[in-house]
Amino acid sequence: MADAVPQLWWYDRFDDRIGILPVVGEMVHTEELNGEDTIEFETREVPTKGDRLLWQDGSVWREHVVVRTDEPLEGLCSVYAESSLCELLDDFIEEQHLVSRTAAQALAVALAPTRWTIASCDVTGTAGCVLYHVNALWALRRVAEVWGGEVTPVIGVADGRVSLRSVRLDEQRGSWHGVRFTYGKNMAGCTRTVLEQDVYTALYGFGAGLPVTDEDGRYTGGYRKKLTFSEVNGGVNWVGDEQARLVWGRWNADRTAKVHSFGQVVFSECDDPAKLLALTRKALLDAVQPKVSYEVDVAALDGGECDLGDTVAVIDSSRTPEWRLKARVVRRVRTFGDAVICRVTIGTVQPVDYAVTSSLAADVAALQDDVAGIDGNMSVATSTVYVQETVTEAIDDLDELADLDF
Repeated sequence: MADAVPQLWWYDRFDDRIGILPVVGEMVHTEELNGEDTIEFETREVPTKGDRLLWQDGSVWREHVVVRTDEPLEGLCSVYAESSLCELLDDFIEEQHLVSRTAAQALAVALAPTRWTIASCDVTGTAGCVLYHVNALWALRRVAEVWGGEVTPVIGVADGRVSLRSVRLDEQRGSWHGVRFTYGKNMAGCTRTVLEQDVYTALYGFGAGLPVTDEDGRYTGGYRKKLTFSEVNGGVNWVGDEQARLVWGRWNADRTAKVHSFGQVVFSECDDPAKLLALTRKALLDAVQPKVSYEVDVAALDGGECDLGDTVAVIDSSRTPEWRLKARVVRRVRTFGDAVICRVTIGTVQPVDYAVTSSLAADVAALQDDVAGIDGNMSVATSTVYVQETVTEAIDDLDELADLDF
């Protein structure tokens, strides 16, 4: 066995010890912020689907569950295992309406049907969402998305077996260690990806659909225009970045001034103008930068190694003027063999399936307000049923699409 490959302690699905599962050759560990956490390797043994693999990564314990094996008649067995968080796929939440809850309260609801507990939660503020007919893992990811946190599984080990499975929800995982990456100067083996999303230097922010009321403030049914924040923002419903306008804006008609590039964001569950303003300003920080990522060997970084979630200074000297960005390590792939080879992705993480469906649900919820506001008479019950049916059909379509071969 290669010197740098960690030892895999092998258990069955009921946590009974089987032994040591020997790795032949290399083991690849892939992890992504709020997403993938997998190991892949080959072995002469044949583990069973659902078996658990426990290993120590420095001072941190990790647990993975075997989800797929490729077993040729002759040769080595290929094993693909996912973080033990994947067991939350088997726990179900029928319906939970989270209104003005803290992140810790929401996390407790998401984990309630599971055997997982809360290790810590430093995300502040209150928010809300609906968890309707979803598995606990989807609910956990949704909580992280709505409350703005990042999930880390925490595994405790005692007497040679897993004694504790818990979740840590951080406002932002990782830290700043002064690491810098310069693109465009003799960079071999580096891939830059510029994504298709536009850069916006100003954003309009819209919240929940406002209820229709009579002269006495009584609810009469239906919704009209969405909440805005002009009353707490000097009379305008948008926020902008003047420095970004000079770089990413465009000329006006007579080329006398650079004007903003406007976009919009919708927070369909926000009903407070001040909070809506804060959420829009936060979204603007992301919108004013080009969506670009750099995949590079850690050896190309200046200042030392970095961990998942760490912040890195990026200088892209291939652009004129050069791009100077603050980016994060959003993906890390380590190959354990004779040595440990680490490759990281710095920049923008691609949304995974749960985020796509979460975004779809939010868009349809916003559509609910628009449809109900056409004549102001559609009942809440009717519009809610319509939304639920539409979301269910759309998610079913995604599931069917996932089964197709391309």
